[in-house]
Amino acid sequence: MPDDGTSGTTTQSAFQVDLRGVVELLSHHLYSGPRVYVREVVQNAVDAVTVRGARDDRPALLLVPADVSDDGRLHAMDSGVGLDEDDVRTFLATIGRSSKRDELGLARSDLLGRFGIGLLSCFMVTDAIEVVSRRGDRADEPPVRWVGEADGTYRLQPWAGNEQADDERAGWLGAGPGTCVALAPRRGSEHLLSSPSVVELARHYGAYLPHRVVVRTPDGDVEVSDRTPPWRETDPERRRDACVRLAEAELGGTPFHVLPIRVPEAGLDGVAVIAGQRSSSARHGRHRVHLKGMLLSDQVPDLVPEWAFFVRCAVDAELLRPTADREGLVEDDLLEHVRTSIGEQVRAWLVRLAATQPHRLREFLSLHDTAVKALALHDDELLRIVLPLLPFETNQGVTTLPQLLATTDVVRVTQSIDDFRQVGAVLAAQGVAVVNGGYTFDLALVHRLVDVRPDAVVERVTPTDVEGHVRFVGEERAREVASALDEVRAVLDAVQVDVELRSYAPATLPALLVEDDAAQDRREVRAVAAEVDDAWGALLGAFDDGGSDRPRLLLNDANPTVRRVLALDDATLRGLAAETLYGRALLAAPRRLRPADSALLDRSFNALLDRAVATATPATETPATDPEGTTR
Repeated sequence: MPDDGTSGTTTQSAFQVDLRGVVELLSHHLYSGPRVYVREVVQNAVDAVTVRGARDDRPALLLVPADVSDDGRLHAMDSGVGLDEDDVRTFLATIGRSSKRDELGLARSDLLGRFGIGLLSCFMVTDAIEVVSRRGDRADEPPVRWVGEADGTYRLQPWAGNEQADDERAGWLGAGPGTCVALAPRRGSEHLLSSPSVVELARHYGAYLPHRVVVRTPDGDVEVSDRTPPWRETDPERRRDACVRLAEAELGGTPFHVLPIRVPEAGLDGVAVIAGQRSSSARHGRHRVHLKGMLLSDQVPDLVPEWAFFVRCAVDAELLRPTADREGLVEDDLLEHVRTSIGEQVRAWLVRLAATQPHRLREFLSLHDTAVKALALHDDELLRIVLPLLPFETNQGVTTLPQLLATTDVVRVTQSIDDFRQVGAVLAAQGVAVVNGGYTFDLALVHRLVDVRPDAVVERVTPTDVEGHVRFVGEERAREVASALDEVRAVLDAVQVDVELRSYAPATLPALLVEDDAAQDRREVRAVAAEVDDAWGALLGAFDDGGSDRPRLLLNDANPTVRRVLALDDATLRGLAAETLYGRALLAAPRRLRPADSALLDRSFNALLDRAVATATPATETPATDPEGTTR
């Protein structure tokens, strides 16, 4: 009697699996695209040959594309260990089962993947997969035939003798054990199973395999494998040229340098290509990774440390593990060790370059200074080597810190680009050099100068520091413009700005907006006090010194425009000009525009434009007439 949920008994049932859905999921959504079917077919063949161990006169894999085969199907015939009926049921007819993996040797670390499941990728290009296979060396043992359908069904039966007549597969399996896979092209996939595509894809994925992989074409057989990786060429000159060609063809263009890399713990060797053009830290390189000669992908991420975004690698590894879709690497301790080791080898190259070829290091820094700055911040040895060579922007041009120390006892640096824009011109006019610390890592590196040069002094510069380089105007000048300044203050009082008249260089700078830390603190305390209850407000008021919480606009009396504005007889025009001077200083300051500021900028711009247009247009215009005398 079935359990209706009220009898108190418990039943146990198996999951109901929709095979059609599983096949659809694995074959169409696990893999990046239909081209990978060649990779999976080649991988299974190479694994089968590896398990068998012995070799005969046949290639490890013979691929017969659909356009040259007798039946219009693609055939992949390997000379591997082969499968019997039990093996087929285990590996082809039961998704996820691996009970016989050890018996067949499929748990060995020298295999490329997991025998069987990759075959499902073929459903991206066909509706049916036929496998004919013979295990063992007994020629009288009948091959087994398995046909899997895209709907999740399959047929399994011996391969009858009458089916073998005039079939090339019979001769192939008669020469020894092996497996033959046949794929009929699905509509729209014909080009992927034709000779040009099969040659290209087999060479793309299997060029470095240590097994013979042959593709039959209308023009004869083509050997696509057993090529020596460029980094394993024995002749140094040939190795260098081959690695450069690889970099140009596959890794992003002409390299700055090609660095050999090895990580014995992962059985990894290859090259790290140092980019010959500027790289963005936001675009990390993708790497070309082979596993035991088989190309995993040329888009593998995260093989190098994050700071080494200027590096792209081409490597072959024995022990790294691929992800299920074979498009990436499993994130484990070994991969982290590989990443760290490659980073250490790139760092060691930089140290050698700095010690032996400083001119080349300068060329490198012109391309990849951001990455080196990031590394140097956390690497004391590299910091000592590269910091004296790194270029920094100052208000007197680009220079190095040692060059700057040759002209000053104190290295002054701003915290942001906005601060640099405000103080740079003023201090440059006084002959005071300031480093722009607003670029990535520059501020931190300048502060670490004392670790390299203990005698150096580093000071942070803020906009309020420029007041030591501005002068008050004389009493007579102050009395002369007092009335005009009062009108300017009244106009700018609407945006909560104090106005002062000063004189400073350069004379081309009409106004400077400064705000010290004390004013900001007062404004924040008063804003909080206005929102809390009376008790807390009184407590906060006790810490208020009563000073101004406004920014200050320092008008430059040395600037001709400012002097003309203060001399205007038209008070309205003076007010508009004052708003414009404030707007210019505001845009150069590290201050967020408030709604009142935006409204002021719009109003003053439109009003000045109206005045300019009105001045340029005659008060009375004569109506224009056309050639026939008609008034327009």
